[in-house]
Formats: sequence, C-alpha cells, structure tokens
Amino acid sequence: MESKTCVIWTVNLDKRKSRNEGRRIPKRFSVPNVKLHELIEACKKLGIECIAENKKYPKCWWEDTGRIIIPKKESKTKIMIKIAQKILELREQKAIEKLKEKKKKKRK
Repeated sequence: MESKTCVIWTVNLDKRKSRNEGRRIPKRFSVPNVKLHELIEACKKLGIECIAENKKYPKCWWEDTGRIIIPKKESKTKIMIKIAQKILELREQKAIEKLKEKKKKKRK
C-alpha cells in the first residue's frame, strides 16, 4: 500500500498572500515571504522527510517559489501550521545570533 503524500508550496504559508492567491492557513499562523530553504530546514528540525522541488506556483508563475512533498500523517492544515511556527522559531534564532555577532564585533 502506498503512503499518502501532500504538497506544500511556499505560497501556502505566506502572510502576504490572500486565500485566493494560495495561502492555506490563517494569517495569525502564517509567515511573511517564505523561502524554499526555510521550508526544508523547518521540516528537518521537525523530523519530517521531504522532497523539495524548485517549481513555480501556477497562480503566480512569475514569482520565485517552490514546493515540498511530504508524507501525510495528519491533516495538511495542522502540518502547515507546525511548519510555519518552526520557520518563525528559526528566524528568531538567526536574528539573535546576528545580534550576538554584532556585539562581539563592537567589543573588538
């Protein structure tokens, strides 16, 4: 028996997009300007196997987007919300690291 998979586009999590443009989760959970590498990194941190594809989302084919294909173990919406929250956590960690680096440079 083949396991079910689901496709998640960067647009599905993007706060700047409307529901009509492809956002699939509520704005309060979404993240602005999601990149494919962030999706991949969030999946790795959550322990979700993913296959990344550098494809264009059909509704906005002129923008640089991408998608991941993951095994479907729970509802797609719940998975997308978890991924969006992890992306926010990763962005906060990177921002903190940058601040620490700046402080070290100023001391020298």
